Amino acid sequence: MTLDKTTPSSQSPLFKKGTVLPVNWHHIFFPPMIGENDLGQDGYEITHAPPAPFLARMWAGGGVEQNPSNLLRIGQEILMKTKCTGVDIKQSRSGDTMVFVNLEKQIENESGWALTDTRTLVYMEKDQKKSTHTTPKVVKPRKEADFSAMIHPSTILLFRYSALTFNSHRIHFDHEYANKVEDHPGCLVHGPLTATFMIENLRRHLKPGLIIKNFHYRALSPLYVDQPIKICAKSMSVVPTMDADVAESYEVWVENPQGGLAMSGTIEVVLEQKS
Repeated sequence: MTLDKTTPSSQSPLFKKGTVLPVNWHHIFFPPMIGENDLGQDGYEITHAPPAPFLARMWAGGGVEQNPSNLLRIGQEILMKTKCTGVDIKQSRSGDTMVFVNLEKQIENESGWALTDTRTLVYMEKDQKKSTHTTPKVVKPRKEADFSAMIHPSTILLFRYSALTFNSHRIHFDHEYANKVEDHPGCLVHGPLTATFMIENLRRHLKPGLIIKNFHYRALSPLYVDQPIKICAKSMSVVPTMDADVAESYEVWVENPQGGLAMSGTIEVVLEQKS
């Protein structure tokens, strides 16, 4: 109901026991068990955060790979194991220092490995915000979408997604904080929410029996509340360097109100393997 006003109600048999969990919906599980006193001043967990002065955090990208023969399903008991796989310190073109923290989340059910979630968070100094957000570069996509959808991220949508994912990062619901402290024009759309819209846009066009095997994406520029965004997908050729089981491949991206790229990625689709 949060993702789409046309989604069937909870009375629908769509979510009966044994139904395959759509890709990226696992974000609503495993809420961080952290009290308010142990959160950062921005409201976000600090488990994997670097020390000061790198206190401004954003979602930089990630990926999801699921096991075609052992998909997550409604009614299963699942376990997630998280580890930090690397920390990279980089310099931006303007000379600012950024810290990239890479996380890997392995999710298992009673039959073993089901899904791997990788994500990269970038941490910056607070005073880097003005140079980062006042003059954003607009990079236009070089392709036309085969199919697309328009999304209007409202305040209610951002609140609901924050609540579902137990995400208290203030940039998503506290306008005064987002604007005055982190120098954004408004509250930001969550990175994983944007990624989920990219997957949902494609999932609804897949033929029966086809499932998403892997999805990799990169955040390019922030998206803001109450600003319409365009979710796009285009079919790509399946090439020999891909896994032998790949049946279809797609480029996916999100355009901001200026028509510039805000997020881009790729999705590979395979036939579901019956266990």
